[in-house]
Amino acid sequence: MTIQDTQTILQPELVNQLERKISYLRDLQSAIKNNQISQVYQLLDPHKLNDNVKKISSEVSMVQLEYLIADIKKDIAAFLAPELINYVVTNFNFLTLAPVAEDATNYNVYLGDWWDHRQVGTLNVLSVMMTSDDTIFSELIETAKLPEGKTINATKIQELREVITGLESFLADNTKRSLELQVIEDQLSEISANKSGLFGRSDKVTREALEKKQELLIATQKRVPEVEEKLSKQQEDLLTFEKEDALRQLELQAILAHYVDVPEFSAALQNIYVSYMTKLD
Repeated sequence: MTIQDTQTILQPELVNQLERKISYLRDLQSAIKNNQISQVYQLLDPHKLNDNVKKISSEVSMVQLEYLIADIKKDIAAFLAPELINYVVTNFNFLTLAPVAEDATNYNVYLGDWWDHRQVGTLNVLSVMMTSDDTIFSELIETAKLPEGKTINATKIQELREVITGLESFLADNTKRSLELQVIEDQLSEISANKSGLFGRSDKVTREALEKKQELLIATQKRVPEVEEKLSKQQEDLLTFEKEDALRQLELQAILAHYVDVPEFSAALQNIYVSYMTKLD
């Protein structure tokens, strides 16, 4: 068999493969040109929805599709993003979206527009898929089950407040301890000078008792910086726990204003692709 014979045999299949790829790119070009957003998504993933998908698209594998548009994915995402983001913030008006730095295909999704709002997931513009933070949703479900006035961090907060009260009490006694030290120093000075003072005479037992008390007070005073540092840390932890509970309450109120419960909201987020395609059609 000659080289020409081999080429003749292989040529039809090669031509067909090229034609399928060219046809796919033409379909994608036409959909973008005519602003047919739903068709663009169906071409990006022809296996996601079974209806209204052109046969030519299904004949090109996902691996091939990825390769064909690899160098323009960010541009396609930039084209699709405005309408998708508008849909999300319109239908989930308590969510805030922000583009991921240097990644046009993904947007970070936050609950609420308040200060220090939490990220609940990431939305991929090309797949219209949400990757959610399961920890946050678990916390919100748990919060919703608690009796009114109770919070997830309630026990931790109570324990911290008790510790803080004790530390503050210790520091509040610092002035009293300083005065006691001054009195002891004066008494020791009188004994050393062999003068008649409060005790009437210099007494070995008295000196030892005073020195022991002085040693104890000095050791206690040396703990002040450590206690101050610990108090600061405990106060920071308390603020963190209180803030976490406050944020969860805000998040829960925002969700329950639109949905029966947190699981229903979570399901709606996971169903964005279908709901968005339905809206586009």
